[in-house]
Amino acid sequence: MTANLGNRPTERTVTMKVHRKHRWPKELCAAVLAIAALVEIAHGAASGYVIVGDVGEAVESGEVILARPGAAPGASHELTRAPIKVGHFRIVGEVTDNVGVVSLTIEDSAGNHRGSARFILEPGEIRIRHVNPVSGFVADGGPYNQRVIGSWQESDEYQRALADYAEVMAAKADLEPGPEHDALMAEAVRGQNEINRIRGGALRGIARSDDDPLDSFLAIAMGGLGGTQALQRLDELEAIIRLPASVDALRSRNETLSRISANTRFIKWGDKVDAFAAAGLDGDTYRLQDTLAKNKLVLIEFWASWCGPCRADVPNLRAAVEEFGDRGFAIFAFSLDTDREDWNDASIEDGINWINTCDLKGYDSPISQQYGVNMLPKNLLVDAKGVVVEVHARGERLMERLSEMLGDGG
Repeated sequence: MTANLGNRPTERTVTMKVHRKHRWPKELCAAVLAIAALVEIAHGAASGYVIVGDVGEAVESGEVILARPGAAPGASHELTRAPIKVGHFRIVGEVTDNVGVVSLTIEDSAGNHRGSARFILEPGEIRIRHVNPVSGFVADGGPYNQRVIGSWQESDEYQRALADYAEVMAAKADLEPGPEHDALMAEAVRGQNEINRIRGGALRGIARSDDDPLDSFLAIAMGGLGGTQALQRLDELEAIIRLPASVDALRSRNETLSRISANTRFIKWGDKVDAFAAAGLDGDTYRLQDTLAKNKLVLIEFWASWCGPCRADVPNLRAAVEEFGDRGFAIFAFSLDTDREDWNDASIEDGINWINTCDLKGYDSPISQQYGVNMLPKNLLVDAKGVVVEVHARGERLMERLSEMLGDGG
């Protein structure tokens, strides 16, 4: 990572200044510490990274995909990929001037999504391991990764919350749909909210801290602050140091989120959605109201060609249509693509055979704003009257809700 430092001080000069930090204001000391890290990387002594994985308990063979968040909310850009052999993989590369948050997606040999890990890509070694079905995959190693993520991920409070959540999920897995199952589901939601509270609180604290501007920047990138708050804090940090190149995409995402937040409403369970119409790839116009009139439940699926999790869920959506399509279930998709060719190619590659519409306006579409789509993936399961009965109905949860509401077909 290259710092714009003019006549850059030597390592010794930086060290001397850090040792005298008690004479300087706190913010200036933090800036010197951050610049020292930037200088070390800029000299090339520590620009390489190695990601090593031991995930044999979860995936014996398959592939891992390393990606960086894009400029649009939910978008990602693939950096590289590597094979998983006998549960192990290894990725080697250079960080250059772009230390930042990345995600590593793990797929098995059949191409099924098995989970992912978010961490900070920085010089040094990062180790990926599988903890358990609830905790999933985690990353260890790297000073910034440990300070920004490990500080809360390894805390007793977080570990207790995870253990409680895992216990509820294990109990729920053995139950058939019914009152007890629903009670455990409500408890699981509370447990997930507690996990998110701990994580979000820790990241917000780091994002607002003056201890190290890079720590604060990376905490924002992990979701510690969003929208206008994130943009204001980035301005403060950029007045202290030159931030990594990934700040441009982070700014763009939060500018979009701020604009969306000012113009949309958030839809929750029990709300009635407004119908809309949009063109399909064949040029015909499709009306949501027509699909609602013909079915008992409709999944309004928002997706895009660049949304990896959206596309990874297509096999699950196809399975839902195959099992429940003749019982009154249908999918009405709306893409947030802005390029027709990208939309077309992804639709063909994924074999999408349900109603699939788009207006090529992305997050600026009046339809996406009408539905409060500020991040992908997102979907809404609605009944024939357009009343929301589930938000973010994906994978197992979608199949459970369809079974509860449409029967098991027996």
